[in-house]
Amino acid sequence: MIKSVHYLRGLAALIVVFFHFRYYLNDYYAHPQLGDVLFANGAFGVDLFFIISGFIICYATQRPEPKPLVSYALKRIFRIYPLLLISLASFYFLFGDNNTSVWRSLLPLHADYNQEGPFFGYNMLSPVWTLTYEIFFYGVFFIGLSLSQRYRKGLALALLGTLFLGSQWLLNQQIDLSASTQFDYSVAGIWQPVVALMSSPMLLEFGYGIALYMAYKALPDWSVSTRKLLLPLTLVVLLAAAVALYAPAFYGHGPLKWGLAAVALLFAALVYERLKGLPTIPALHFLGNISFSLYLTHMIMIKLIRKYEWNWGLDGGAAFVWAVGASLVLATLTYYVIEKNAILACRKLLQRLNSPPKSYAAVAVTAA
Repeated sequence: MIKSVHYLRGLAALIVVFFHFRYYLNDYYAHPQLGDVLFANGAFGVDLFFIISGFIICYATQRPEPKPLVSYALKRIFRIYPLLLISLASFYFLFGDNNTSVWRSLLPLHADYNQEGPFFGYNMLSPVWTLTYEIFFYGVFFIGLSLSQRYRKGLALALLGTLFLGSQWLLNQQIDLSASTQFDYSVAGIWQPVVALMSSPMLLEFGYGIALYMAYKALPDWSVSTRKLLLPLTLVVLLAAAVALYAPAFYGHGPLKWGLAAVALLFAALVYERLKGLPTIPALHFLGNISFSLYLTHMIMIKLIRKYEWNWGLDGGAAFVWAVGASLVLATLTYYVIEKNAILACRKLLQRLNSPPKSYAAVAVTAA
C-alpha cells in the first residue's frame, strides 16, 4: 500500500461530504456564506478520485496472475457492484426513483445525455454519476490488459487518448477540454452513452493517473544530498497544489481545472513519501478504507436527515458535525457489512478458480 495515495483517497471522500453538507454553515454565522467559502470547491475530490483510480488500477495489476483477465474483472465487479446495488436499492425504497429510470441507474448510466456534462443529469443516487466514468475506464484498461500484461499501462493510456480525440473530432471537428461542453450525442443512436463518455475530458483524468504511476515507478533512489535538495521543492509544490485547488482559475471539473491541480497534489505527495516516508496514521488509514462507502452512502444520510428531520434541534457547526459524523457511522457499517464481505467472497472465488482440479491434484500427488 502506498500511504499517500490511500490517505488522499480518504480525504477526497471526506471533502466531498463537506461539500454536500456545507449548507449547514451558511446563513448562520457572521459570514452568511461561510459554508461556501470553506467547501464550495470540495467537489474537486471527484477529480482526485479519478486520478487515484488510474494510478491504483496500474498498481493493483502489476503482479502477473494465473488468470489476469478473470481476476481483474471479478475484483472490479465485487469492488463496485455489491455496495452500488444495495445503495441504489436502499435509496429507491426509502425515497423513490427521483424521476430517473431504476434500470438505467443500476447499469449505471447517467440520467440524460442531452443535458450538460460531465453530470448528464446525474443518477438516481447522485454520486453514482462518477461510477459511470469509473466503470468505462475499467473497460478500457481491461482491453489494454488483455493485449499485454507488461504494456497494459501504455496501451490503456493510448486507447484513452485515441477514444477521446477521435470521438471529439468526429462530433465537433475540434478538441475541447472543457468538462461541461455539450455535444449533440443523438447522432450516435443507441451508442449515445458510450460516445458521450468517450468524448468527455473527464476520461483524461484517469490517463493522468496512469501517467503518474509510470512516472512514480521511474523515480530513482536518490542519494541523501539529493533528498535534502528535493524536499523543500516538494513541499512548495505540495502547498501550491493544495492552494490551487481552491483558486478561481482552477475551479471546476476537468483535466485543466481541478484535475490539473489534483495531479500535482498527488505527485508531490508521492515524491514526499519517497523522500521522507509517511507514518501510519490510523484515522487516515481508516478513512481511506471506508472512502468508497462514505462517498456512495453519504447522500442517503443527507436524504434521511432531511426526510425525518434528524437534526435534533442542532444548527450551524453543531449540525454540520452531526451530519458528517452520522455519514461516517453509516459508511463504517456498510464497509464492514458489505464491502469487506464482498472482497472476501471475491478472494474465495478466485482461489477456487485458480486452484487445479481435484482430479489433476490427485494425479500430481500420486506421481510425486
